[in-house]
Amino acid sequence: MKERIKYIDAAKGIGMLMIMLGHITVYDNPVDTWMSSFKVSLFYIISGFLMSYSGSVKGRNFKNFLSKLLNSLALPYLTFSIIGIIFKTACVLLKHQPMTEVFSVFWEYLMDCIFLKGINSMWFIPSLFIGEIVFFWIVRSPKVIKIIYGIFGVFAITLTNMLTGFTENTITAVSLSWIKEDVIRLINATGKSLCAAWFIGAGYIIYIFYKKITEKNIKLALGSILSLINIVLSQINLDVDINSLKEGTYTYLFYICGIIGTLGAIMILDYLSSYINMDLINYLGKNSLIIMCTHTVLGMRSVAYSGWSYVAYMPDTGNLEYIFKCLIVLIILIFIECGIITFINRYCPFLIGKSKIITKE
Repeated sequence: MKERIKYIDAAKGIGMLMIMLGHITVYDNPVDTWMSSFKVSLFYIISGFLMSYSGSVKGRNFKNFLSKLLNSLALPYLTFSIIGIIFKTACVLLKHQPMTEVFSVFWEYLMDCIFLKGINSMWFIPSLFIGEIVFFWIVRSPKVIKIIYGIFGVFAITLTNMLTGFTENTITAVSLSWIKEDVIRLINATGKSLCAAWFIGAGYIIYIFYKKITEKNIKLALGSILSLINIVLSQINLDVDINSLKEGTYTYLFYICGIIGTLGAIMILDYLSSYINMDLINYLGKNSLIIMCTHTVLGMRSVAYSGWSYVAYMPDTGNLEYIFKCLIVLIILIFIECGIITFINRYCPFLIGKSKIITKE
């Protein structure tokens, strides 16, 4: 087994911080727009990057590859879905809502889990799971198939939105509205997964060329240039949200920003990792799955935001003061999540597919 790459853990940590901050902010602002341009695609690209680095795709048969995915992604999705459904339902029950409302909430979240929409931020896990399986077979396909997917994979979200609209109208026309939401959930989950597979492929190819760059200063220079370009382009391509199947104003910028934003961050962090201690960011990166499954699912984001709002004023526009105070909320959320991470790793690692209790972080 190859060693962990510190700057990749750091990149995942930065990505997780951006996702948490994006879930904290409410009002539109340039920082959110920039983060949204690559904060999710970063995780897909890193997945492909690591597959290329470790040789885990070509070096395994499908049975072993699937077994690893079931343990590392499917099991956490199942366990935290169960916990999330119980938690969300209990919250409604404790608010003394009618039993019809309690059952409605329970059923809605259950269907979200079964049909792979996921509870809150957990939508990401099925998309990565299926995306990696799709890529596993693409990388073994004839060259013409790889080229075709490389070209037409960029239309996955566009085609998904078209199919969703068609399905919605068709099912309504034939009076099958009782299955409409479930079918649309599956279509949307499939579209996100196909988009994920494209970015995973991009990450796989990126590593092949990236490992040839050995000069740290070149990585810093290129990373800075790519990051600056991404900041500018992100302000042109507004309203990006993979979960909502939104590619922004310009589809091509969605993919360009996803790649250059991620690559820029990786290069800069690769350089900094040789000079700066990034233990906290690495820690968040290593435990990003736990954070993804808890910070919204268990309401920790709301606890941090509401708590700070209670003791301090929150502006009603996305100005600099608002961003600054959202960063304070993020710090509070990090403290909460670190406690949750420690508890899960020490006392119930089976929730994330680990068999051994971790006694030292």
